[in-house]
Amino acid sequence: MTPNPGKDTPPDARLLIDPGALGFVESPRSFYRRETVKVARDLIGAWIARSCSGKWFGARIVEVEAYLGVTDAAAHSWRGRRTARVEPMYRDGGHLYVFFVYGMHNCANIVTRPPGIAEAVLLRAAVGPTGTPPKLLSGPGRLCSALGITTAWSGVDLLSGGDIRIFRSCGKKPRIGVTARIGVDYAGEAKDWPLRFYDMDSPSVSGPSGLRAELIRGEKAPCDSSSS
Repeated sequence: MTPNPGKDTPPDARLLIDPGALGFVESPRSFYRRETVKVARDLIGAWIARSCSGKWFGARIVEVEAYLGVTDAAAHSWRGRRTARVEPMYRDGGHLYVFFVYGMHNCANIVTRPPGIAEAVLLRAAVGPTGTPPKLLSGPGRLCSALGITTAWSGVDLLSGGDIRIFRSCGKKPRIGVTARIGVDYAGEAKDWPLRFYDMDSPSVSGPSGLRAELIRGEKAPCDSSSS
């Protein structure tokens, strides 16, 4: 078995969901073209879902990190770096960027901003439907492993009606905390930027839950608008 197989990697059966029954909707392209920090905050509580064999499997996003492109020393596109691996980051907001690290982990990112502005939001952790282990998708590698997401999906348009999508639902927005990002000590002053956002009440976050600031206090989550 190859360490990083293709699109046929199946998701964990415990993540089975019914998007229609749950009242899920998709946000328009304009949602993803906004400032990356705004998109990152609004992805907390959204669902990432994968279709396989005619069924949907998904998990609610509880932890993300924002990466701010050419001025961000922690971003793959820092100083305008443009390689075959990084190219999906330069696409329109709403595309998927997946990279492979340490010879074992896939990491999924949601591309933001208009085409040519290479910024993205890393999905750090999610929680599956009721009954799934809380740490099943805790960490970028575990998240991709549970959903069967590999670099074969990098560059896919999440709004094309395909097999990987982001869904949102109306309801109370989670309490969101913010800290510096994890594992970017190499990034100079950018390592301290407060760009990691997480659901304060979720046991599934992958990193420390020490609160630096509370950003959102129980607003009603927008279903399909592009407002901040």
